[in-house]
This record gives sequence, C-alpha cells and structure tokens, in this order.
Amino acid sequence: MPMNILKKTMLTILLISCYSFVDAQTLKDALKPAVKKGGFKMEGYILWCPTVIKVGSTYHMFASRWPEQYGLGGWTKYSEIVRATSKNLYGPYQFAEVVIQKREGRWDNDRAHNPKIVKAGKTFVLYYISSANETGYAYANAITGPWTRIDSVAMPFSNPAPLVKKDGSIYVFGRKSVNDIRIAQGFTASAFNTRYTQLKEGANLLPGNYQLEDPTIWWASGQYNVILSDFRGDATGVNKNGAQYYSTDGVNYKLVSKDPVYTKTVTYDNGSSVTFRRRERPFVYVNEKAEVTAFFTSCLTQEGEKEQSWIEVQPVDHYVPKGERKP
Repeated sequence: MPMNILKKTMLTILLISCYSFVDAQTLKDALKPAVKKGGFKMEGYILWCPTVIKVGSTYHMFASRWPEQYGLGGWTKYSEIVRATSKNLYGPYQFAEVVIQKREGRWDNDRAHNPKIVKAGKTFVLYYISSANETGYAYANAITGPWTRIDSVAMPFSNPAPLVKKDGSIYVFGRKSVNDIRIAQGFTASAFNTRYTQLKEGANLLPGNYQLEDPTIWWASGQYNVILSDFRGDATGVNKNGAQYYSTDGVNYKLVSKDPVYTKTVTYDNGSSVTFRRRERPFVYVNEKAEVTAFFTSCLTQEGEKEQSWIEVQPVDHYVPKGERKP
C-alpha cells in the first residue's frame, strides 16, 4: 500500500476511534477525585439523600438525617429533612436548620425523606416522600422558608427526580415497586402546584424491564439525562452500581453504557480511597450552562454494629452528555 494511502487510512481509523469514544462518554469519564475535606458530615447522625441549589453566592444542601443510634434502618421512623450551607460547591457544608419533620395525621405522617430541591419561577419547591409510594412537596418564596406543605399526596411513587422546564411545567422521574419489580415511572404537570399526570399508563420507562432506585435528572443536549442506582444489577451487572440513561421524549429511556458510572469505591484528592458498604442516592449539580460540575452520593460505613453515613462530593469536569445520534 502506498505511503500516502496508508497514512490516510491510519488517520481515518484514529478519528473513528476517538469519535466512538466521545460518543460513548458517560459521567464517569468526567469525574474527579472526591474532596477529602468536603461534603457534609454531622456527628451522631446518619446523612442521606443530598440535593443542592445555589442562591446568590451560597450553596444550600437539603438532606435526610436521623440519629446514628438507630442505624440505616432508622430512616423508616426518624428521618427528617435538614438544610446545610457552604460558599464552596464542594463543601464542607455546615448544618443550618431542620426544615421538614413528619406530621401526625397528614400524608407525611410516616417520615420526611428523600428531598429534591428545585426553583420554579420565583418559588422554591422541595419534593420529598413519606411512605414508599407517597411523594408530595413544600414550597416557599425564600430558601430559608417559611415552607408551606401540601395537604395530600401529589404522586403515588417514590424517589422523585423533578425537572423544571423553561415554560414552568414540571417533569418528575421516579420509581414504584410493582409485583416486587422496581420500575421507573414519570409524571408531568403544567406547573408545580397543579395536577400531576402519569405517563405511559404507569408502565416501566426503562428498557428490558430494568429496575432502579434513587434517580437524579437533568436536561442537556436536547434530552432527559438520568443517573440512578442499578437495582439488582440489570444494566451494569452489579447490584446498586451507578447506571446512566437518556430519553428524547421522557417516556422511552435508553442505557448509555453497561460500564458503571460509579461503584462503592471512592477515591480522594489526597490519593486515599474507601470502599463503602453502601453508596447510594446520587445527585448531579448542574450549572447555568447545563454542565454537570459536581456529583454527590450518600456513603455508609460499618464497624461492628455501628453504622455511619455522610455525603461525599466529587468535582466534575463540566460534563455535557452527547445528544442522541440519528442514523
């Protein structure tokens, strides 16, 4: 083969290889080591379910907490929602206040858990759950409250991942256990305080009847992007590793890659690493350019009978997923 043709062939192969790599990129490729002295910890408490919003120059994290003495299972009875703040996206975050506690005789009488904070117009909306299939919300004009809670369940599913669209309408991705299968469901509403309508008659939005927990969602590249806990390892082969999906219509989701987005091992910026017993509740922080710049997870350790948990944060190198490629 002539040398000029050989060079052109090799260049073409190289370009195709690079193109394919970029096309298959997941959040994993943009993750940086976790900030060892960042995140959010509280002595004597288990922390779970991080969600972060920036107001002015301050980052506000909402999270679930309950006394460490009850172990991880204590969330079912003692979980409450708290707010912590930091001037740095990566923390460390400092406890500010208790925001939501369970209410006797109301829809949220079991617990207040799994918060997700968004802003709809000028209103802050805090979605959260009570029982496994009850999602509602509270709203306020300021991030510090006071918060007004709705009186009845807004959506009969769990793990809400809300997305506010430019027109003020709401899309919520979550999960529901149906015949012991944890399926993905979606709801929409014309505004946060209007009726929520179920999509696809409640059928699983994930392919192959795959299962999930703990989704986080953002809009970029003309599509819905979701990272979730791969329940039973349907997508990645390992139970509760991280999986990434996308959808152009919010109804039919596709798996981006079988390669896990995250595992139970966290590597830190000082070179150390920890493999946690459980690592769940992923949350992506997205800036005004639709770039993911931080990735939060809840991490649990156990020594003997003692369980401890806190929120870890990894910087992300301005990740924007590739849009769906048309044939």
